Amino acid sequence: MVTTNFLIDVSYSQISVFWSSLQQPFNDWTQRHVDQGFVWRKGSVSFRTLVEYGSHLVQLDIVDHAGSVSADVFRAIEVPFEVPSEGNIEIASISDFMPLTLPPGDYSLRCEFFGYSNEGVQLMRLVFAKEDVPCFNVLRSDDELTLGQELLTSAEAAIS
Repeated sequence: MVTTNFLIDVSYSQISVFWSSLQQPFNDWTQRHVDQGFVWRKGSVSFRTLVEYGSHLVQLDIVDHAGSVSADVFRAIEVPFEVPSEGNIEIASISDFMPLTLPPGDYSLRCEFFGYSNEGVQLMRLVFAKEDVPCFNVLRSDDELTLGQELLTSAEAAIS
């Protein structure tokens, strides 16, 4: 397992993971995307955060299997994510970003939100699982999400 930790400032209630090579990396959210907590298209996914803005401590794990969701997670969402051949991706919000290089390949990407730390920052984890079967799934929902219909697994690039 490989683990990396970093701080990122979130704005507009979203944190995104995308290929560094994308010209328009952020996604256009519809109400249905907001309700389900994520918006996805090939090479880019954005997750709805628990708060609109503020510092988030991100734990990024690269593992063989993601395992079960721990009891202290408020929200957990999984999506397929392909890391491109050059391995360059970014974890970003509208106002901040962290460039990373990961091993290329197909992953199941899990985003977990934990709430506030004792220091007043939001805690979250991104898990890139190499040997899990990638699928779309809301593993844990909170009161802010409204599920009930089939997940919307397509989106358009946001126009900047």
